[in-house]
Amino acid sequence: MLIEQAQKDSFSFISAVPGSGSYALSSSQRRLWILSQFPEANVAYNMPGVYVFSGSVNADGLFHSFSQLQERHEILRTVFREDGEGVVRQVVLTSSESGFFLEQRDLQGKDASFVDSVVESDFVRPFDLSSGPLFRAGLYRVSQDRWVFTYVMHHIISDGWSMGILIRELLSLYNSYVLGEENALPPLRIQYRDYAAWQQAELSGSRYEEHRSYWLDHLSGELPVLELLGGRARPSVKTYNGGVVHRMLGSDLSSGLRSLSQERGATLFMGLLACVNVLLYRYSGQSDLIIGTPMAGREHSDLEDQIGFYVNTVALRSRFSGSDSFLELVDHVRG
Repeated sequence: MLIEQAQKDSFSFISAVPGSGSYALSSSQRRLWILSQFPEANVAYNMPGVYVFSGSVNADGLFHSFSQLQERHEILRTVFREDGEGVVRQVVLTSSESGFFLEQRDLQGKDASFVDSVVESDFVRPFDLSSGPLFRAGLYRVSQDRWVFTYVMHHIISDGWSMGILIRELLSLYNSYVLGEENALPPLRIQYRDYAAWQQAELSGSRYEEHRSYWLDHLSGELPVLELLGGRARPSVKTYNGGVVHRMLGSDLSSGLRSLSQERGATLFMGLLACVNVLLYRYSGQSDLIIGTPMAGREHSDLEDQIGFYVNTVALRSRFSGSDSFLELVDHVRG
């Protein structure tokens, strides 16, 4: 009985805020809104997805499903505007005000490079955060029974977890429409605006002081700047011209690292982070390193099925000695 009471005391639902003309931003949204004022950064935070459908596609059903998604998730029809005091706020539009439409084009007979260029143009087109819509979709017919479906959302209303929710719920709604069945998705109890208000309330009082003290200690002293020798100098003004390199690790190597990490009570992520620290140490000779990593930011159970920007970048600082063993470094990273 005492345990049950303790659980009730320690858990509380996120409350819905009263309806209003505008709502507070979350901390992540505020940060990204500032970054998105730079033209290159705006496009850099486009989050694209692409699928290939085979067989027949009901375009009306797909648009209807998107309309239902907009009704279900307010964040998909949210824009960002300054109020009379110059404070940026979330503004939730109605579905008719959002301006969303499903772009459709018949690309039958076009070669693959042309189709790729159409898809790429969808992905790199900037969003207007103040007018919206902040997500768009396209359906391109490339042969009699083959379709390319694209969708893009701005990061300020979405994250990687959200992309999975969107496509899963979209297909569920679409299949229900095609089969003539009722929407089987359970209603959402809260919206992203409710989370933003809850988060700002959490970032006050004693809870805020705990977090502040931790990070001030974790990032105390002179902060290291990674100095890597390279063929090109880092530009004085940040650009978004970087690339992505993919490399597959063999099953023996990956399973070996997983086993080693587990033996030290660590996760595979911790083991990989230790490897990255070793690599950077060997290249730079620096034994105080800060590596940023995204965290899902969905610790509260109310957020599991929500579309929105919850991910947060956390600075992981590792301080070690060059004479440490790799196992000692794994232990440090785990701590």
